[in-house]
Order: sequence, then structure tokens, then C-alpha cells
Amino acid sequence: MTPNLHQEKQSVLMDKLSDIHYLKNANENELRFLAMNTELLKCSRFEIVYHKNDPSEHVFHVLSGIVKVSVHSFVAKEVIRAIVHSNMIFGEGSLCGEKQRSSIAQILDKKSEILKISSRGLKKVFVQNGAVATDFLEIVGNKLRSTSSRLESIIVEDARTRVINFLKENAMTFGNKVGFNELLLKHSFTQQDIADFTGTSRQTVTTVLNDLKRSNIISLDRRRILIRDFAQLS
Repeated sequence: MTPNLHQEKQSVLMDKLSDIHYLKNANENELRFLAMNTELLKCSRFEIVYHKNDPSEHVFHVLSGIVKVSVHSFVAKEVIRAIVHSNMIFGEGSLCGEKQRSSIAQILDKKSEILKISSRGLKKVFVQNGAVATDFLEIVGNKLRSTSSRLESIIVEDARTRVINFLKENAMTFGNKVGFNELLLKHSFTQQDIADFTGTSRQTVTTVLNDLKRSNIISLDRRRILIRDFAQLS
């Protein structure tokens, strides 16, 4: 790579890193250092970002697209740990002593852009800049609370409620308001993905969605779910 192309690449990476919310307190030198330890991944649907047992040496930040992080049980059933959207992170276990990946990360969207950031580089910035470390810990704390709430939901709520809560949470976080009281959720989930994430069966997901559709609470096609009245989604 020629010096000019290298500088241009580093400049692009610095711009992308400076837009990340948990790096808002990083200074120019820290952003430049991180850019030198970051790679921009452009991925296609079903591409694997990392496999189980791969070395755990990077944190990933989704610029665009959707990523599924999952494991397979001893009976070959997929269990989805997280569905990661734009401006979210995954792979943060590399900052907490994880040596090898315990899960698989796979692209769900047709096209996704992801920043692959060196964990070693991030740790150096954390040491130098406590504000950045605090902002990042807040992100990790929010993920832990979300995981805890999901586990509680699986234990105490019935299957229908879990599927509906999945729709509500994704619509509130990633949906777009398109009418007076309508939310449009564009997604790349299969019904099996929803089942694996909510700890239900595909048949249950199909039944719940069809019931909501018959009640005119939602309409759906392969890649979109329109929630007509959020208040009635219960």
C-alpha cells in the first residue's frame, strides 16, 4: 500500500471511530492509535465473523447491518446469545480474559460494515483515558442488564409473551415511526431465529405472529413487520 493510500485509509478509520459514542472522549492521538489497530470489514449475508475457538483478540463495532452471536448445544440446537444491530458491540469478552471464542458470530443482513478493533489497543486507551473506559463499561453494563432481563423473561414468562416482547423491544429500539401510531421494523430474522432467541419453537412463533396478524395488530412480510398499534401489542 502506498503512503498516500495508507494515510487515506487511516483517516477514514479515524472518522468512523470518532463517531462512536463510547469514544467521544478520546483525543486525536488516541483515535489515531486506535485507527492503526482497527480493520474495516465489509461482510455479506451468512458470512462468519468468527468461529467458536477462534482466538479472542478483538472487539467488534457494527457500523451497519445485523449480526447474530450464537452457540450450539450438545443436542445441536442453536441458542442465540445476542442479535447485534448498528452502533452496538460484540466480542467484548476479549477484554475480560477470554482467550478463545465460545460462540459464533454470523452476518444476517445482505451487507454489513463492522470495525474490528484490537482489544490490546483498546486496553491501552482505557489506561490512558479513564473517561473512555467509563463510557465503554456503561455499554457493557447495559448489555449485561439486557441479558439478565432476557433470562428472567425465559424463566417467568410464557412463550407468547416472550415472542411479543421480542417484537416490542426491537421495534422500540430499531423501528421507524411511519404513521400516527405505527412502527415499521425492517429485519433479517427468520422465524427460527426468533424462536432460538426467545427460547420457544418455530411453530410457536408462527402461531403468535399469525394470531397478531389476524387481529390486525401487525402486518408482515419476509423482511418487514409493521406494528399497527403498539399499545395493543400484548
